[in-house]
Amino acid sequence: MAHATTIAELTEGLIGSATNIPKDHSLFESLKDRAVKQLRDTSRGRTNPFEVNERFSGLIEKFGVLNRDDLGEALESSLDLLPKTRWTPEFLSLLLQLTDRPWEHSRTEDLGQLTSPLTPPAELTWEEIVADDPLTEDDIWNDVERGYHSSGDDVAVDDHSHSEPTTSTQATSCNDGDFAALAPLHVVLPDANLLNEVRSARQALSKDGSSNGMEVQSELTLIREVLSMLHGLPTYVFDVDPVNRAVGITKRITSITASDIVVHDVLVQFAEVGTRLNFVRQWLLGKQSKAHLQSVQAALQQSMTLLDSQLMDLERRYAQPQYDYIVSLVDVRRYVEDLARPMIRLSEIIASEASSGVVEKSPFALLDLLYEESCIAQMVGDDQLLALIARALLAGLRTYLRPVLSWSISGTLPSGDGEDFFAHERQTDCDLGEVWHEQFALRLLPDGRVCTPGMMRPFVEQLYTMGKSRTFIKLLGQRSEYETVGFTGDLGTLDFVSFTRCLDTSPLLPFDQLLRATLTDWMATLSPTTGISVQTLLIDGLLRTMNTLDYVFLGRDGMLLQAFAEPLFDRMRRLPKTWDDSFLLTRLAQSTLGTTPGVDAHCINVGITSGSKIISTAPLLQQLGHLELTYAISWPVQNVTRSKDLLTYTAAFTLLLQVEVAAHLLRSQLFDIRKLESGCRSLAPVLQMALRLRTRLLWFLGTLRAHIATTAATLSHELSVRLQAAEGIDAMGEIWTNHDKRLKSCLLLSTGMTPIRSAIAGILALCESLADAWPLLLNGATASQAAMGMSENFNKSLSFVSAGLRGVGRAGGEPMLEALAESLQYHGG
Repeated sequence: MAHATTIAELTEGLIGSATNIPKDHSLFESLKDRAVKQLRDTSRGRTNPFEVNERFSGLIEKFGVLNRDDLGEALESSLDLLPKTRWTPEFLSLLLQLTDRPWEHSRTEDLGQLTSPLTPPAELTWEEIVADDPLTEDDIWNDVERGYHSSGDDVAVDDHSHSEPTTSTQATSCNDGDFAALAPLHVVLPDANLLNEVRSARQALSKDGSSNGMEVQSELTLIREVLSMLHGLPTYVFDVDPVNRAVGITKRITSITASDIVVHDVLVQFAEVGTRLNFVRQWLLGKQSKAHLQSVQAALQQSMTLLDSQLMDLERRYAQPQYDYIVSLVDVRRYVEDLARPMIRLSEIIASEASSGVVEKSPFALLDLLYEESCIAQMVGDDQLLALIARALLAGLRTYLRPVLSWSISGTLPSGDGEDFFAHERQTDCDLGEVWHEQFALRLLPDGRVCTPGMMRPFVEQLYTMGKSRTFIKLLGQRSEYETVGFTGDLGTLDFVSFTRCLDTSPLLPFDQLLRATLTDWMATLSPTTGISVQTLLIDGLLRTMNTLDYVFLGRDGMLLQAFAEPLFDRMRRLPKTWDDSFLLTRLAQSTLGTTPGVDAHCINVGITSGSKIISTAPLLQQLGHLELTYAISWPVQNVTRSKDLLTYTAAFTLLLQVEVAAHLLRSQLFDIRKLESGCRSLAPVLQMALRLRTRLLWFLGTLRAHIATTAATLSHELSVRLQAAEGIDAMGEIWTNHDKRLKSCLLLSTGMTPIRSAIAGILALCESLADAWPLLLNGATASQAAMGMSENFNKSLSFVSAGLRGVGRAGGEPMLEALAESLQYHGG
């Protein structure tokens, strides 16, 4: 009652100061009663505290996006310290409405200027009261009103509705039990007459009319029914199908102020709009398993809430009119169709996505449709539709990009929704030499497209390479720059507000180009500007490996090759049945070819072709064809070469070894030639023919040996230059593949050059045949026909090789083969 007395006194002062009417005037009491009723009215809508908390959470998140974490932390700590009262949401809501870009105008330094909170005043105690006014009067307890703490409360019934308030002593305490006594003072009975018109309209609509007659209703009543239906509420005029939520008209209704046809057509159009809105509401209530669709649902739910608030504003115009309005059902239809047009188009998009086939349906079909509709809406200048569709599209795209961001900066695949990610792990326990090409693969749709939204397809290859690079760097024992600094990515540029600002500043820029430019800028932030990249980690090892292969396989140091070939040849001559011991051959190769700086001798291994049985009686050069030299390269380099065994280099070494052994067979005859007479004319014709053939064979072997060395040096230099300019492992692998193919072609090792290689093998066999027949030639035990036959075979083979090289060189445009063909045209002296 003390609170009621205070309100009454303040109200009297307010009326007196505003109207200057004295208290004894008859109008004064009437104004006072009306003012007190209005002040006691608590039927006004309260601020939603959950909405206030959500807006503050969004503001704190926006501070983080705009790199103002200091403001976000200060605001969050201040909210935690703020005392919670019933009016706290109202205060905070007022502050939110008064804010104006706080991330630009606020400074954390200003917090230090705030004064410390004032200490609350000390509570009044009975000692102070008694000290000011001692309780010594004789009649102080004569007139005492039964207070709220009287012992008679347990048995007495306090009926405040019939008792009259007294002016005697009032209760001074306000504990928890006082609220029940004070509550009746604040209860305001509503005026039942205000709803009489609504009740009468409801009763008229609820009556069952005749089957052939029409019910006459006012346009205001019909507008009320229409707005209720558009909100998804049950009505008497419209009926909603419980299955598909389609809206139909249940009654034949007309109006005095409009014709029957107009009313029916307008109601039918309203029913179509309600059907579309109910379809969207039903989709929003559905449970979506994919994260990006859940984000689209949340964004569209906000748009639907905004549409409901706009319909409520329209309803408020007729429920609480501030001005005079013409009540027109047609005008409401026009207004509602303009408001609901974007949502109607959205319902068509959702229905189109739902009607597509399940087999060929992309999990991002809705995002693709929203993207296409956004481009069209921006081209035709439909800002309302663009705002609705772009908001939903960007919300879904931001959610989709979060696992993409994790993949790009750490090489980690998503765990929960990974079945829709564009990359998947093809082999869990993959060999390290194939980890780049075999561990991960792109996920493809049944139609062959990559499983990703359409607007992301231009960036899929780059994102796919980024993730594989991060995984590869981890396997090398390194950490990427972003993992070191804890980079989380910035998706703020894909926010709807930022995107709308870009559209406003560049209105002529198409939506798709703006989105692509935004994604390109975002992709640029994912590429580290410093730190070690995959190319840097691989290039040194690749160049060392290339240098090693030149020394071990391609005879870059001829003395080392000769040091390996001559002991091997002697072993083959002395031990024709046991020379192919892999262990001894490996020790020989490691002690000769493995002595070059930069070559790891333990990686060299020599073996015999698996499944082949060397026949000791076969020619030596034919037996050498079964010998295989291999070199174990590191697993990072294997991801570039795509193979542990370098077959082209092994075949090139076998050819080079055969040439070296053939030359060794002919060089051993030098001491026999010195024993002959100094004048060649005095020698026998057969011996002269043999000497001429030996000279030409040595020339051929030298030319072939020089071609192999020159080709190897040239191609190795080109390979190193291109590898240093490569931008990734895929580019390096392609460069290596082209190098391997060209090396195989230039060294006559490809399948298409088998006839030429067979002719060269025949010439090498002539070297061995001449070496075997040389003792007989010196003793004259061999007929001239044998020497002449070997010369003719050499000439035929040499002509065939020259012609074949010219043809292949011209057809393939390989200058090295053409140079070899020109060198062989001189026929060796």
